[in-house]
Amino acid sequence: MRINRRIITAVLSCAVLFGTSASAQVNSGESIPDVTRTIVLTNARVVQAPGQIQERTNVIIRDGLITTIAPDAAIPFDALEIAADSFTVYAGFIDGLSHTGIPEPKEPPNRERPDDPAFPPDQQAGIQPQQDVRNLLDPEDKRIIAMREAGFTAAHVVPRGRMLPGVGAIILLAGDDANEMVYRGETALYAQLAGARRMYPGTDMAVLAKLRQLYREAARRQKIEQLYAANPAGLERPQYDPVLYAMFPVLDGDRPVFFNTESVLDLHRVLAVQQELGFPMVLTGLTQSFDAVDKLKSANLPLLLTLELPEEPEESEQEQPSDSTEAAPTDAAVELPQIEAPDYDADFRVSSLIDVAAEKENLEARREIAYKAHVGNARMLESEGLTFGFSTGSVKPGEALGNVRKMIKEGLSEDAALAALTTTPAQILGLTSSMGTVEEGKLGNLVVTKGSIFDEKAEIRYVFVDGRKYEIEPPRKRSSGNADASENPAGTWNLTISTPDGDIGGTLTIEGSGDDWSGSLSVEIEPGALPLEYIVLSGNELTFSFDVPNMGTVESSLILDRESLSGSFDVPGFGVATVSGTRTSDPEMSTQLQ
Repeated sequence: MRINRRIITAVLSCAVLFGTSASAQVNSGESIPDVTRTIVLTNARVVQAPGQIQERTNVIIRDGLITTIAPDAAIPFDALEIAADSFTVYAGFIDGLSHTGIPEPKEPPNRERPDDPAFPPDQQAGIQPQQDVRNLLDPEDKRIIAMREAGFTAAHVVPRGRMLPGVGAIILLAGDDANEMVYRGETALYAQLAGARRMYPGTDMAVLAKLRQLYREAARRQKIEQLYAANPAGLERPQYDPVLYAMFPVLDGDRPVFFNTESVLDLHRVLAVQQELGFPMVLTGLTQSFDAVDKLKSANLPLLLTLELPEEPEESEQEQPSDSTEAAPTDAAVELPQIEAPDYDADFRVSSLIDVAAEKENLEARREIAYKAHVGNARMLESEGLTFGFSTGSVKPGEALGNVRKMIKEGLSEDAALAALTTTPAQILGLTSSMGTVEEGKLGNLVVTKGSIFDEKAEIRYVFVDGRKYEIEPPRKRSSGNADASENPAGTWNLTISTPDGDIGGTLTIEGSGDDWSGSLSVEIEPGALPLEYIVLSGNELTFSFDVPNMGTVESSLILDRESLSGSFDVPGFGVATVSGTRTSDPEMSTQLQ
């Protein structure tokens, strides 16, 4: 049957424009179907846990479980054998907290205020502790594939929302439907200091006051329920309240509250409420935890440190001191960790317009100090003896591992980094019997890399989730001699898309800079412009994705070389096509390029 050329054109054109990651998955996000469910990685370097390494070892996975780890393990007759002589095997990473697989809620942009903003309906106020994240999962969410390509095989996901969005679940980052993905439900109640809009509770203090009220009212209602259950005679039947009843497991200590914090003030306020009410809690986020180390020590609570980092400032124009490693002074209100930084004068004041340039340099120095404090946060927690896992939050999946490497450069040990990705989140989430280490009897959740995972040049080649194999295509070699240089894709490009029906012309337009890109694609036989999504530029490699109705998600990867580009894209159901193009206009040029 001849495939409609217009459909192919639309699909291929979209793929040309955007690929979802620099390491495009060979099979477009679907595991390669194997004839057998028995897989053997032979002669691999196996990091079973932080600091526990076996060289030249065979790892056998059968029916989704790791069955054997031994250098002399016999290869089963029905096994798919993968030569892993040059590979390192790690336990699959575990995301301690995120919204992976949970679509953004479609809220009306101009929601009307309730009749009484001081007593709004719970749902409008962001109070939904009874909401179960399992009912919100979307297995088609693009972040699932992107997280898997970054080495994550399981995630603790929670609903989106405001004060109390709902109850979380552990999911595996593989599966054709939501039920197949869910590993464990009703894990924790998610809370954050996010006030309601234009109604109560609208401030951080109001959120905490509302939490106290809910907790105490739930405790009162639970006692009434217990009395009625013991002897209902002569007692009025208690009225069911889904919000209060959802708090009962927290009251009983059976369900922890995962409380997200950002500022150091958040930390102090949340810890004060937890100590007052006594509910089980895991602290997440911890963006400014370097300013509350003593408080965290005394609290002795499980910690999940976000992998989100602030944007790295441009290099300071000041010369770095060469004869001292003493940290620059800081404001008394904010004690930053002892790190090398450009000179910063906390008492600097502008006396005239002549001093404006000096003030700018002083502020840039302070910004660099703050940046280093955030990147060095993990190192400080480790040095103080605090154990923590990592959570991705809303960080871009492609940046997660890079941010870990930045933390290692600032002094975090590789063993602590690996533990934060594997064993510690497994312990916090109660998964140590099934995940977190490479051991016999545990789930076949593995990350297979070429090179050490924390090496800048490391490549993730395979990811196994519940024994399902996902092969990751290695990054293409840069066409430019400078691997650190980035091409600028902004402008207009003429494209040629090679298909089985012949070449199709198109026009690609990209705008923006840095991490903020947008664009569209027009093809010669389709009216209108097609919008681009998930644009990522890494060096001179441009990747993106595009959803085609009735076809699925198309992924592509393009290599830029000054005024030309080339690459390929993967179209679901059709295979791989090649793309080439030339730049016809540049945003900084007022005339067309010849």
